[in-house]
Amino acid sequence: MLRPNTPLEGNPKPSNTPGNPRVGPHMKAAGASVGIDFTGKCDRTPNTLLGHTLLEFALEKRGVAVQNELAERIFKMYYTDGIFPDANNLSIVGQEFGLEKGEIEAVLSDDERLEKVQVAIHRNRSQVRSGVPFFVFNGQPAFSGAQDPSTFHQVFDQLL
Repeated sequence: MLRPNTPLEGNPKPSNTPGNPRVGPHMKAAGASVGIDFTGKCDRTPNTLLGHTLLEFALEKRGVAVQNELAERIFKMYYTDGIFPDANNLSIVGQEFGLEKGEIEAVLSDDERLEKVQVAIHRNRSQVRSGVPFFVFNGQPAFSGAQDPSTFHQVFDQLL
């Protein structure tokens, strides 16, 4: 979680103008090179606690493949489509992956579950030196930032 002190309703972003773009040219080019369209459409920076909580629930109910697909969809929802990841929008996207609306609403309003996810995020943050994304394998910090696929192959070869 990048900004843990951000309120759940997010923080407003400055206007997206040619002189002050929400997404700089380097980030746009990096995203475009791997098929990601960073648009800067969303006018708020989110607190991602609810998104992380939904992803944990998806893992529990539907497994790692659905969790991964849902993560990709949430990413696209925010970074490309400009849709803020509040409880309502997360519920809508979660339902697209077979999660029940009532269960999603219960999970996203369950203080105990939110606290559990917050503790896990805090534990993971203590392992991360810097950079997003940051990769941890078998509980051990590995590397940060976008990496060439060969880097992952080297790590997997060592682990397997």
